[in-house]
Amino acid sequence: MIFINHDDLRSLELMEECVRRGYYVTDQIKDIKYANVIYLGAKGIDRKNRLLTHNETLILSDDFFSSLKKGSLVITLAYNSFLEQLAKKYGFKYVYLLENKMFIHLNSILTAEGLISYLIAHRRFPLYQSRIVVLGFGHCAKPIIEYLKAMHSDVYVVVRRKELQKEIESMGCHFMFIEDMDLKDFDILINTVPQLIVDKEKLDQAHLQMMIVDIASYPYGVDHHYALTQGFNSIILPSIPSKYAYGYAGKMIIDEIERMLEN
Repeated sequence: MIFINHDDLRSLELMEECVRRGYYVTDQIKDIKYANVIYLGAKGIDRKNRLLTHNETLILSDDFFSSLKKGSLVITLAYNSFLEQLAKKYGFKYVYLLENKMFIHLNSILTAEGLISYLIAHRRFPLYQSRIVVLGFGHCAKPIIEYLKAMHSDVYVVVRRKELQKEIESMGCHFMFIEDMDLKDFDILINTVPQLIVDKEKLDQAHLQMMIVDIASYPYGVDHHYALTQGFNSIILPSIPSKYAYGYAGKMIIDEIERMLEN
């Protein structure tokens, strides 16, 4: 039996795919003590034992954790240090999916496609020949850059490490060291770094027509409050795979669960 906390669209797709593959599936919290696999959603519970579901926030008691089957598999997408502590205390196995390299790679592709979809749908101009600055060069940034280059955008990549210059330039992009970042004359800024980089001083360099899209987690890479007060089109887009291509995102989760069960 698999318990699924459907906190977003991809978890609904996960539930349907589990049924198609012949698993017993439940989303009722009272059934969780019978479950062999427990998917708690993107982040799981917080340190106040709160679990966000699709329509409410549940507060779970200590009895909830002691009722879980010994050796049951508890899964989230992102790492949850509190669940790791609870696993040691109550004897269940905790796994987060965003530690698997293949899962990270596929997730970053969905993120890139969703971002490109958003940019195309919300701009008056094409990505073709647009001047775009991308902050970061990690798992999410690389497929985004590849898509943008395929659409003939003029891409600048901002990083902290000088040693990345050769790889960035081999992709046909312009290298920009973070200390030398200048945002004037850019059409789009895309942030992938969960750390404030673009502050008031940097935003004052840019023209107000520059579109800002932040796909990083909190505390984000842009001072969005200041950007909005100045009139920028500034948007935070978290968890893109839960909104775009969520059918494939749900399939990715059950594929990974089945690999774990086989092992």
